[in-house]
Amino acid sequence: MFLQGKQFHGALESILSPQGNLKERDESLLESGYVQSVQHVLKDISGVRALESAVKHETLQYVGLLDCVADYQGKLCVIDWKTSEKPKPFIRNTFDNPLQVVAYVGAVNHDANYSFQVQCGLIVVAYKDGSPAHPHFMDAELCSQYWAKWLLRLEEYTKKEKSQNIQKLD
Repeated sequence: MFLQGKQFHGALESILSPQGNLKERDESLLESGYVQSVQHVLKDISGVRALESAVKHETLQYVGLLDCVADYQGKLCVIDWKTSEKPKPFIRNTFDNPLQVVAYVGAVNHDANYSFQVQCGLIVVAYKDGSPAHPHFMDAELCSQYWAKWLLRLEEYTKKEKSQNIQKLD
């Protein structure tokens, strides 16, 4: 499953890059269910600003590797591509994925390497059988709600790390 996800991300990177074409070895991916699954979503994506790009939130001191920053239906979004064998028609079915997306949004907005600000997110769940992907758009208000949850999660993690480091010193 991990390898398929990695190949899927590679195929999307090839499709969305300025060159915009898959290499011969990736041709089978074009026919794969995952790529077929996202075709209707790709039509709504334009203005790609970043692909498979490292981000760092300088203030909160966390790093990540985001999948994509682009316009989705005219709104600039951090886009996270997910693969699944089970349907995930509602954002709640994506579990912690919204936290990951808002963490990337926050990092982009506080990383000097990015000259733009992002207010929205998009989780796209692609299916192995080629059935239409579920795009879960997160507007600024929803991102703000998840951002509050992300900060709590980050605080929990930071406290846990500090306590483990103190125990190691004893």
